[in-house]
Amino acid sequence: MITPELREYAETPDRFAPIPDGASVTREDDGRICIVQGAIWASISGANFDEAELDDVLAHVHERIAPDKRQTWWIAPSARPPNLVALLQDRGFVLAADGPEVRAMVLTSPPPEAPAGIEVRRIETFDDFLAGRDVQWEAFDVPQERRELQQQHLRSDYEESMRHEVPVGFLAFLDGRPAATGLAIPSPRGVFLIAGSTASWARGRGAYRALVRARWDYAVELGTPALVTEALVDTSYPILQRLGFTEVCTIWRLEETREA
Repeated sequence: MITPELREYAETPDRFAPIPDGASVTREDDGRICIVQGAIWASISGANFDEAELDDVLAHVHERIAPDKRQTWWIAPSARPPNLVALLQDRGFVLAADGPEVRAMVLTSPPPEAPAGIEVRRIETFDDFLAGRDVQWEAFDVPQERRELQQQHLRSDYEESMRHEVPVGFLAFLDGRPAATGLAIPSPRGVFLIAGSTASWARGRGAYRALVRARWDYAVELGTPALVTEALVDTSYPILQRLGFTEVCTIWRLEETREA
């Protein structure tokens, strides 16, 4: 059963994800807009304001986010004003190149067991952390310039994740090689899945399914047996449907480029 609280979590996860004290990730939510940002990225969601306030909200966002960060707006069905996508496009925003349309999805019953021959373990060493990032970069075809930006923060990101236990990383091995990776962000409402990716050579062999099962078991271990994620339409969405996830809504992703 998908409760109203779980549906709300699926639609606006940034509002409910825990932000540990002292973390490099911060959140500011004034009720009109929720801003979560890290060293090189920013996520803007939960829009709830009148159309006449748009310029004021944009100024608020610009004051708080450095122009060189990658800035993505997540526009859910509950967003106000209801024509926010069109309003932002009129101001020069563009659909996110790496997936403008995602589906918020929820799982509240156990997914299939992991296929035989696939080992999944939590990322607890820097070597596994680096292996997971390499899989992610290859799977998402991350441009070299963005990889170089991320490389500057790999050690600090790893140490912070170990210190705060957020996010929790998982790495799947096939034939002894790192084959797939994914992250889990725990919350009282369930576990939010992000960054699930499989190396091209390992696709179709169940590694992604094994990662979903491992993170389900993690959610059960925490006493919050529910998974929430935002799936790309052409990649993870059909897989998650087969694993029992239920679609909650469509979310549109827009990006703004600002000069530093």
